[in-house]
Amino acid sequence: MKLSEFKSTQKKEKQEKIKDEPKKQSTEDVEKLFDKYKDMDSNSLMQELIKNVDKQKSDGSFDFEKLQSQIGQVLPYLSTDQQKYLMTILSQLK
Repeated sequence: MKLSEFKSTQKKEKQEKIKDEPKKQSTEDVEKLFDKYKDMDSNSLMQELIKNVDKQKSDGSFDFEKLQSQIGQVLPYLSTDQQKYLMTILSQLK
């Protein structure tokens, strides 16, 4: 194998690896989302959540197991009442 072939093989493998990595949200993305939702009351937030979940379900991108896993990571930081409320919301999204 020539050195030039080795380099192109490595480059191709690196590109495939990058392509397969999940997209990470940048701080800017999170700040934009926060700004979008920060002034909404709980009813408006719930309507927005249901709208987004319905859209994801219709296009096949909704992943309940992933959402459940993410919620599991947050639960220890919430009060008992907040945990119950979040679990009620999760059960409604299933």
